[in-house]
This record gives sequence, structure tokens and C-alpha cells, in this order.
Amino acid sequence: MKRNTVIFVLVFLLMSMMVLGVSDVFAVQDIGAVVALRGSAVIDRDAKKIEARVKEGIQLKDIVQTGQRSRTKMLFIDDSVLTMGENSRMVIKEFVYSKDKRTRSIFNLMDGKMRSVVGRAEFEVQTPTAVAAARGTVFDCETGEMAGKAYTTCTSYEGIVDIRSTDPTITGRVSLRPGMTVTVMSGQPIPTPTPAASAVIQSGQAVQQGTGAAGPGGGVLPIIVPPQTNPQPPNVTPTLPTTPVNVGINFPGTTPTPTPTPNTGSIHAGW
Repeated sequence: MKRNTVIFVLVFLLMSMMVLGVSDVFAVQDIGAVVALRGSAVIDRDAKKIEARVKEGIQLKDIVQTGQRSRTKMLFIDDSVLTMGENSRMVIKEFVYSKDKRTRSIFNLMDGKMRSVVGRAEFEVQTPTAVAAARGTVFDCETGEMAGKAYTTCTSYEGIVDIRSTDPTITGRVSLRPGMTVTVMSGQPIPTPTPAASAVIQSGQAVQQGTGAAGPGGGVLPIIVPPQTNPQPPNVTPTLPTTPVNVGINFPGTTPTPTPTPNTGSIHAGW
């Protein structure tokens, strides 16, 4: 009797998977959450637009886009932290997480700026012109157009970031050490990394990696970054916040940074 019951359950599940599809049988789990937001951001999921809010879940294949003078910070279940600047667009291309096995994630930054704080996971940021691969690092990527050509600027603050071109005809790669930056132009060989501007380095040195709290089922308990009620007075060195997740960006509550113009080798300090 028990054997017949097991067979019936297996047949029922198989038929459900065939009719509904595997993704409909097994619930889609969040792989991260929005932990801070200034301004506006939208999550594009399954052709539906979701207004991003603090504690909003993030799922595989989501497209996250920030508005003008907006920033958002996301914490993932592998403890990596991504902070997107204004007018930025990013898609979560791949995310494989296991506590005991290899963890790997790929994020496609299509436009704008993103700072990544990466733990032990194999981590990639893909842009229209470059691929940045890292593990145990803190780095920035900015992508856009300059003089009608697509470009990507990457800067390392901690650890080593390997940079290669997305163009299959351009071979080789360079390694960014802390304090180094490189700009990859479309259709051009990867240049030798150069020291980043001192203002950029000072901004990056304030970056600190937070620790995410595990929630039920291996999820993440969202960590809310409290707003700063009073702006820092001029000529006074600001005190680093002590929230659990802190990547050293003046965010949220600071005076919005004007929309920057494309640069030729560094990410604007202060975002």
C-alpha cells in the first residue's frame, strides 16, 4: 500500500512538472535584498516592473535600474554587496550559491556605476567592453559612452581584479592591484593599468565589508541603513557609519552628486 502511494505521488509530481514547468512547481527563492535606497529604483522581473523598496527581494534574472540622483544597495546571500549609482542598469545573469560547494555569480552592468564588495565567491561583472573577475575584493566599475565609443573604467581598492575584453579578437588580460585603474575602450587593446587619482583612492579606502545576517531558509535579513539627519559640515572629516553593511559610500542622506561627465581613467570620487 505504501509503495503504491509513493508511486502515485511521484507520478503526480512528474505530471505537474510537465504541465506547469519546473519553475512553477518549485518556488523561486530570493538571492538577495535591497538594504538601502535613496531616490528611486525599479526591478524588472518577468516583464513586470516592481518599484524597489527596502527589504524588497532580489531574484535571478532581475534587472535593476536606478533613477536620476538615486542609489541603491543590495546584499546577497553569499554576503556580497552591490551599490549602484544613479542612472545605472544591471541584470543578474548567473547566481549559484552553496555553503559547501563553489559559489559563482555574474552581474551584467549595462550602463552606469556599480561598486562591488566580494567575499570568497567567484564573481564577475560584465560590461559592454570588459569583464572584471574577482574574489575577496572591493572594486568599482563604470560603463557608458565617451566620444561615441563604449568604455568601461574599473578601479581596485582591495584585492586583485582581473580585466579582459569582451571582444573575442582582443586577447590577454591585466590584473588590477589596489589603487590601480584601467579604462577599456570598445575595439581597442587593454591598456596598462595606471594609479588612480588620489581622491578616488581616498574614497575607496573608506570601503568596509559588512556581514549579512542569515535568515530562515538561508535567506538574508535585510539591513536598513539609517539616514543621516544632518549633513557633515565643511572641512570636517566625516565619521564612518557603523551599520552592519557599509561599503564606505556617502549614502544615503548626503547631498546628491551632480550627474558626472564621462572621464578618461577614473571613477568620480564621492559616490
